[in-house]
Amino acid sequence: MTQILPHIAGLRTDEQLQQFLQRWRSDTVLVNFGSSWCHHCHQMFPHFLSLSKRFPQLKYAVAQVDYMHEETRGITYTPTFAVYKKGRKVDQFFGANEQQLRDHMWLWTQQADGQDGGSG
Repeated sequence: MTQILPHIAGLRTDEQLQQFLQRWRSDTVLVNFGSSWCHHCHQMFPHFLSLSKRFPQLKYAVAQVDYMHEETRGITYTPTFAVYKKGRKVDQFFGANEQQLRDHMWLWTQQADGQDGGSG
């Protein structure tokens, strides 16, 4: 596992993903699954970076699908974004749509804030 930025982890194996999800098990995690050859992934990455700073309540990772086999088995389009809570995937969406990414980040941030401050 590498750090792309202080708040974004870089993942290349299924084992690294599982370790990351375990480490942040009590938080909401958003993973950006992409590939080095994917034009849309490169197009979305600056938006992902910018929005990750805007929504710091979530934990973030970028995963390379070329090296991950177990977790990426169902991914047929890149970029694919997956949201995890308690180590389980609870949401998944794909495509080079900045508004969709922003909307999902906002939604999961609201739920994370509600969980932190609620009676849970």
